[in-house]
Amino acid sequence: MIFDRKENAGRYLGLSVNMDKAMKWLESADLAKLSEGRTEIDGDNVFVNVMNSETKTEPAFEFHHIYFDVQILIDGAEDIWFGTSIEDVTKPYTPDIGFCSCDSLVETHLAPGSFVICWPEEPHAPLMARGGISEQIRKAVIKVKA
Repeated sequence: MIFDRKENAGRYLGLSVNMDKAMKWLESADLAKLSEGRTEIDGDNVFVNVMNSETKTEPAFEFHHIYFDVQILIDGAEDIWFGTSIEDVTKPYTPDIGFCSCDSLVETHLAPGSFVICWPEEPHAPLMARGGISEQIRKAVIKVKA
């Protein structure tokens, strides 16, 4: 897991060719002007999904095999919880997502303009309500092929 702000995206160049494409795009993107839904950056290698969602009070830890998640908050307040390891798979893995329980966790607090990079196989529970109070948020998730 990496936690940082949009203006520091260039610090993560060199992690992989696809992550470089994502970070360069993030540096120059005007997130407020993005339409809801999928925007292509480099086909299925790098793309972004923009969504309006309600935060929740019960975690649903997910993990991926194929993609990194770069989750960027555009508006509102969101917590993302990270598990240190997968305990049990609670919903079988499908093409890009599985669900699990975790033995311990780390909480991150996102504000507009901040992001986290979730590694493949790293369990994370996005859309967690800050302080247990649900709210409407707007966010973008860049999917980066590992």
